Amino acid sequence: MFIVVNTITAPAPALQAMVENFRRAAPEMRQFSGFLGLEVWQGDGNLKAVSRWTSREAFQEYPRSEVFRRHHRGMSGEQALRAAHITFYEGEVMA
Repeated sequence: MFIVVNTITAPAPALQAMVENFRRAAPEMRQFSGFLGLEVWQGDGNLKAVSRWTSREAFQEYPRSEVFRRHHRGMSGEQALRAAHITFYEGEVMA
């Protein structure tokens, strides 16, 4: 499994608006065959958007898509990923 964690730090009202944006965007992400899920975690003045994918290759379809551009106000995947604080992980479900 491939996990993408986007950490966003902003004032509380902005973070709440971002939660709503993620909530609206999540259903469209289901169209990507390797998409497994999206979670939003809040705490310590930041928000973490955690998406799970079957593989790195499956994830890479998303930032190359028009759906991604809509979700990121017209930015390409390369632009948005460079501007964000993103961490990538390889993972395995144990239980």
